[in-house]
Amino acid sequence: MTAADLQQDRASTDVATVERITRALIDAGPDESAVVAEICRIAESLGLQTVVTDASPGRPNVEVVLPGEPGPGLLFLGHSDVVPAGEGWSGNPFRSRVHDGRIVGRGACDMKGGLAAVLAAMGSLARRGVVPARTVTLACVVDEEDTGLGIRAWVSDRTDQTGRPPAFRVDDGRPPAFRVDDGRPPAFTGCVVAEPTAGTVIVGCRGAANIVLTVTGRSAHAGRPENGRSAVVAAARVVGEIDGLHAELATVPHPVLGAASWNVGRIDGGTGPSIVAGRCRLEIDRRLLPDDDVDAVVADLLRRARLVTDLDVDAYVEMEMPGFLTDESSPLVESALAALRSTGAPDPSTAVWTASCDGGFVARDLGVPTIVLGPGDLEAQAHQPDESVDLLEVARLSRAYARLMTEQRP
Repeated sequence: MTAADLQQDRASTDVATVERITRALIDAGPDESAVVAEICRIAESLGLQTVVTDASPGRPNVEVVLPGEPGPGLLFLGHSDVVPAGEGWSGNPFRSRVHDGRIVGRGACDMKGGLAAVLAAMGSLARRGVVPARTVTLACVVDEEDTGLGIRAWVSDRTDQTGRPPAFRVDDGRPPAFRVDDGRPPAFTGCVVAEPTAGTVIVGCRGAANIVLTVTGRSAHAGRPENGRSAVVAAARVVGEIDGLHAELATVPHPVLGAASWNVGRIDGGTGPSIVAGRCRLEIDRRLLPDDDVDAVVADLLRRARLVTDLDVDAYVEMEMPGFLTDESSPLVESALAALRSTGAPDPSTAVWTASCDGGFVARDLGVPTIVLGPGDLEAQAHQPDESVDLLEVARLSRAYARLMTEQRP
């Protein structure tokens, strides 16, 4: 994109608006509360309603609402947190700048550009007095980049409590959330996660679980190792078993999402070379298919681990993010593709993701069809120094979102 192209396009309200909003959200810095305060300020200036609730003390979720026709609404989902800036930046990561038509700053791609596109679309409709086909809600939650505290709290606030088993675990005093099939219409006809997809409609992704497995042995002097029971040696056998589990999963891939997977990402054991290791901890990633039950996954892991060692083995789930899959023929997907075509995208397409996102909670626990669609390239830009997003792409997605808001039907 040339400087002349950018200057010409900046004359259009949508490009100027998305630039202003994206930069304001980056400049708010890494603190979730500051970002939420900025979202509220922007939303109110656009004539939109806001509701702030704490996911936990000092960590606020925010909803931005544009009232529409009666009936189930359309949900857009985003997050206020960013990964740490790290090193290698050519400037202050939290002082946005525009270079060659791209906004540069931490979170520009993941996902301040997506938030800006949604807010600008909602504001455009409000300014023109357009009543959406359904009430539009943007839910911006905390902690997406870590344990999913924000989305779990948000979903929990929208479910009734009937004593069913929890769909996720959270040790923050909140009641568990779960999907309720009681014949009532859903609160939303669909959910659009505004994470960066380079304009591709993502219809599904695998979920993820971080599992911590601990092997406990018995310490002893290394001069007489037979007096102890090495947790490290036992853990090595467990790692081999996990490698076997991964190979087994590869033989039964999901027809759309591919195979579930195992990865041992970290091993921490022992205290020194002269001591038989009394303890060893494995940090494990398990990619989940939408129908996977994480409790059953952990139970099978423990069963297999205990086949290769008689030492004490325990495991727990540190974080779980469910996967989802939405039918490509669903009204939500068809509407999203039509909205992209209306912006001049020549041949919009669908795909599945290797990443996971908060949308899995909405699909699983609220039963809402979910897609991921947003500006920016996740693999090329997210979580990197000098992260950036193309201004015209943000504006184009904003126009597509506005089309979805006015035309998407159940």
